[in-house]
Amino acid sequence: METIVYLIAIGLTFWAQYKVKGAYLHFSTVPTNNRMNGATVARRILDAKGLYDVPVQMSQNGVLSDHFDPKANTVNLSPKVYNESSIASVAVAAHEVGHAIQYAEKYSFIGLRNTLLPMAIISGHMGWIVAFIGLISGFDAIFYLGLAMLMVIAAFQFITLPIEFDASKRALVNLEEGGFVDLDERADAKSMLSAAAMTYIAAFVATLLQIYRLVLMSNRRR
Repeated sequence: METIVYLIAIGLTFWAQYKVKGAYLHFSTVPTNNRMNGATVARRILDAKGLYDVPVQMSQNGVLSDHFDPKANTVNLSPKVYNESSIASVAVAAHEVGHAIQYAEKYSFIGLRNTLLPMAIISGHMGWIVAFIGLISGFDAIFYLGLAMLMVIAAFQFITLPIEFDASKRALVNLEEGGFVDLDERADAKSMLSAAAMTYIAAFVATLLQIYRLVLMSNRRR
């Protein structure tokens, strides 16, 4: 049973990554009618929201490395998203701008996630190790500590979901209101962002499945 749960968790993760990469590869070949690249769209949405102090920078970290950096207060776009005028580029750019707007408006879940962040970082580095040490050694206290750390990771991933969904919702509204996409292009942008959202859902579910697997292994050991 533990093996089946593990395979489901791994399979779910790979499936989600396949979906988002496939969607990105497809929609990166579909140009927008107004031919604005991701950098231009991001800049115009930020300016429309009064966020003139948020720079839009080109990142060199490769495909799908796009992100908003709250410490530097910068929107960082991968080269293709920054330079190209595809559905994928404007959708991803608008999504990252959505995160910048969330921080500017002090979106409630941002504060909650930031509170959990230090514990999530520690748990991400140590949780699995502690849980397996407890499992192998037979010390229940160590095992439950590791399990608690893994639950922190799951909680962090769960809180991330509404943040990502809201950023995508904002992206679609801003793309439409700004005239950056027409009705058909909006549907394509929504498909692109929905595929990206699946990676966050899959990561959360996979973590829960891995926790369940550890519990099964612990019960079997007893």
